[in-house]
Amino acid sequence: MNVSLIIPVKNDYESFKKVFFSLIEQSLKPKEIIIIDSSDDNIIKKFLNNFENKIKIIYVKEVSKFPGEARNIGSRYANFEYIALLDSKTIPIKHWLEIQCDKLKKNNLDIVFGNTKYLAKNYVQNIIRSATFGNITHTTTPGSLMKKNVLLNNQFIEKVRTADDLEWRERLIYYKYKFSIQTKTVTHYESLPNSLFTLLKRYFTYSFHTAQVNVDNKIKFFYFVLISLLLFLLIPRWNQYLPSWNSSHPLFIQNQTKFILLLFLSIVIMIVSLQNLPFLKKGKFNNLIKFILISGSIYFVYNWNYLVANFIEKSIFYFPHITKIFLVIIFLTSFIIRGIYYPIIRGVDKATIFPIKWIQIGFYGFLIDLVKTPAYLYGALLPNFFLRKNKESIKKNNLIFYPKYGFKSPSFRIRFLSYEKYLKNNNINIVTKELFDDIFYDNKIYNNKIQKIRLIISYFLRIKDLLFRKKPFIPIIHIELLPYIPFLAETILKIRKIPYIIDIDDAVYLRFENSNKFLYFIDKLKFKYMFKNSERILAGNNFHVNYLNKYNSQIDYIPTNIDFNKYNVKNYNKKYKKFTIVWIGTPSTSFYLKPIIPVLNKIIINKKIDIVLIGADKNIVKNLNCKFLEWDYCNEIEEISKCHLGIMPLNNTKWELGKCAYKILQYMALKLSVVASPVGVNKEIIINEYNGMLASSDAEWYNSIEQIIDNPNLYKKISDNGFNTVKKNFDLNNYKIKYLNIVNDIFSKS
Repeated sequence: MNVSLIIPVKNDYESFKKVFFSLIEQSLKPKEIIIIDSSDDNIIKKFLNNFENKIKIIYVKEVSKFPGEARNIGSRYANFEYIALLDSKTIPIKHWLEIQCDKLKKNNLDIVFGNTKYLAKNYVQNIIRSATFGNITHTTTPGSLMKKNVLLNNQFIEKVRTADDLEWRERLIYYKYKFSIQTKTVTHYESLPNSLFTLLKRYFTYSFHTAQVNVDNKIKFFYFVLISLLLFLLIPRWNQYLPSWNSSHPLFIQNQTKFILLLFLSIVIMIVSLQNLPFLKKGKFNNLIKFILISGSIYFVYNWNYLVANFIEKSIFYFPHITKIFLVIIFLTSFIIRGIYYPIIRGVDKATIFPIKWIQIGFYGFLIDLVKTPAYLYGALLPNFFLRKNKESIKKNNLIFYPKYGFKSPSFRIRFLSYEKYLKNNNINIVTKELFDDIFYDNKIYNNKIQKIRLIISYFLRIKDLLFRKKPFIPIIHIELLPYIPFLAETILKIRKIPYIIDIDDAVYLRFENSNKFLYFIDKLKFKYMFKNSERILAGNNFHVNYLNKYNSQIDYIPTNIDFNKYNVKNYNKKYKKFTIVWIGTPSTSFYLKPIIPVLNKIIINKKIDIVLIGADKNIVKNLNCKFLEWDYCNEIEEISKCHLGIMPLNNTKWELGKCAYKILQYMALKLSVVASPVGVNKEIIINEYNGMLASSDAEWYNSIEQIIDNPNLYKKISDNGFNTVKKNFDLNNYKIKYLNIVNDIFSKS
């Protein structure tokens, strides 16, 4: 297995050297090591420059990156199919990578998580280890091995120092990736703090960051309940704790103020309880429960002193000094749990705990709890608001998709929607604002009717959006913002100083070239203005790249491609018994079939085959003896996969030069043989008689199809080579990073 290893490092030179030398001794070595260095100096870079080794080293210098963000950066440099993770303080055993690769491969997993044991080198570290990690192994992100796409599609949250890895692991489990938790110890951690002060400082910092991440929510809720109970006892009796606190004392609290404090605390408790207690979230009496929680807690706590006064004379249930008792119980419980219970269940030798070391261990544990409390108290308020918080804090880069049509449009699904999840996982906030809705699309595409009122309203709403959308944001425009309207929308963006990207997969800029010279002149001025002022152009094929280069040098080739997570050939093995030819498209592109209808009818008769048309206009191809299927996104892949041969006839004009051959890519991705016209990108993709057949004349169309039907070896050769062509050159995963880097580059400049 070829593995890219990512190591984030920051000012840990001595520890990093141990990790690096351990990698040189691995029984199975990574093909490349990607170092993301955020150190304040260049000592690690100098070390790597002076070290000769056969393993490829990719060194990247970054400014102050937390581990999660550094891993995200490293994933974009990875060149191999698998990615492993370490950090600068986690030292792998000699057979670590071999063990992880073996487990991942044998069980056909997406990821194997690491397993780390924490080591102590002196007395203080031994006490710290007993109070924290113990003598058992812990599931960790360092030491993990995964398929590359797992990390690319599920980036770590950023801007937090810790817990991002725990949140990441929980997210992968939630998304049902095939994973395993390694049972063997594969890495060691040797950098425990050497003093109590360093320990507490580290836990305070880490807990503060952990509080902002959606993990350890039960612990956060437990801390919140304890603190809330203490405040409920403390607030009503506040003025009684020091005799000198009379009404003139600055710390004296009036009854009205106490009431407001208790009201606020009760509301907060209600909200947090509703977040964390599932039985309060649903049900017929939800509002009644809320009311009882608020009013009951306020009444009970605010009248505590009165109730206690009655208890003194009438009841045996009165407990004097209840607040002090409460604090003492918490203190002693923490001591026992931290000093005895946790160390025992975490495998600490009893000789280390008894007879008296448990007191020191418990004291360290109690202090840890004490410094963690403020952060966990804050974090208890966050759990169910985390996703919203996350969007506001880390998904601050707003990218607006401006397609012409919505989901029913192939261009939208392929060139926008297919990147959406990946961009979102990389801290990009995505908003889609299509120009026309599905009703307009259906009428235009299937009935060739334009609803003028809807068109006017749609134009108005897009102009309004461009004028009043809050900055900062970056638009990605599919071809043009307002079809047939020159300059207006693009001028708005220029006046507002909003950089924009144009995505183009059709030669719309040539639509009037041979039909109306005046409109072509107006269109030419419009598109020249658009292309010249756009920050970047994403071109679907090389014709666009070459044609538009005279307007803008910032052109990126992003071909229409295939998401192989959906086009899994193994899931689509069922074929029609009779050899079947398929064509897929829209009613507006059905006219491409008309010239070859006689050829297809002849083949149907001579070769006893079937033809299936998906999404075609029946009136245009009414003379063809075929089966018509309505296009349906949910089953289009399945319907294509049942067939044997896919066709893509085209006319030979400049308009067709702008097309991106999505049909061909679909056919090839499902291992169908292909016959197509040698026009535009078709002849760039297809090598005749290798991964497809090219046909211009009726005779060539007939002979090409006949050869594939009659020659099983040719059929298999073409289908296999076609699949490999798409997998190599048009796999969505090959362009995700490039797409993201383009977007991030513009964000960094804006």
